[in-house]
Amino acid sequence: MKPARGSSRASTQGPKGAGRDGKRVQQKRLPHGERAQDKSRKKAPAEPRKVRGQEKWKPLDKSSIMFLDNLLSLSILSVLPIKRKEKEETQKHLNSLKDQFLAKCSQLPVPPQKHGNLMHVSQQFHRENQNVKHGNKKIDELQESSQAVVSQLEKLQVKMERLEHECKIMRNKLEEEELNAQKFIQLTEQAVLRLPALPLYPEDEPTLQEKIMRAAPDPKAVMKALQKRKVTGNAKVFLELAHKQMDHL
Repeated sequence: MKPARGSSRASTQGPKGAGRDGKRVQQKRLPHGERAQDKSRKKAPAEPRKVRGQEKWKPLDKSSIMFLDNLLSLSILSVLPIKRKEKEETQKHLNSLKDQFLAKCSQLPVPPQKHGNLMHVSQQFHRENQNVKHGNKKIDELQESSQAVVSQLEKLQVKMERLEHECKIMRNKLEEEELNAQKFIQLTEQAVLRLPALPLYPEDEPTLQEKIMRAAPDPKAVMKALQKRKVTGNAKVFLELAHKQMDHL
């Protein structure tokens, strides 16, 4: 079996990092922790941009510094811990930071029209805070009133639905009564009243009074007794009705 081609041939590639001449290129080392990109990014510090009329600016006045001092003191007292030891250390540290900040503010130049604006800002903030509280109170009152109105509307809606249901029931009953009335009218118009025929009596047949007089042993005495006896109004009416009924028979 033949060996692979070029298996016994020496390598023609030079060592890594060598140039065309076969010499190793020495790279320049950068300082510790510094990269080439960081070095290229470094630029000269930008100069602060000047504002028109800046030469007329003056440091903050004493009233503004005192206002900042009071504001920071209140803020420090509000964030101090409860424990006494930690409170003293924290207060000392915060007071030191406050003094440094106020020292910087006293040297900070500001436009002339900004002097004394801190007090106005505080007052404006207080007024706006009061307005916000008043607005929130109004909103709460409106929400309560709107909830009351909504609950009242819901009750009215339930009542209206109940009345509509009752009206629907009454309409159905009225329709049923109208149908029954129409059916009754149709029956009365179409039906024929069938009564039994009256018995026929001859014209010369005696009346009931005559029959009673004939049956009595002394009809004249009965007539006199009836005429002499006082008849009450009800009995008289009854007798008249009886006579009328007998006449119709």
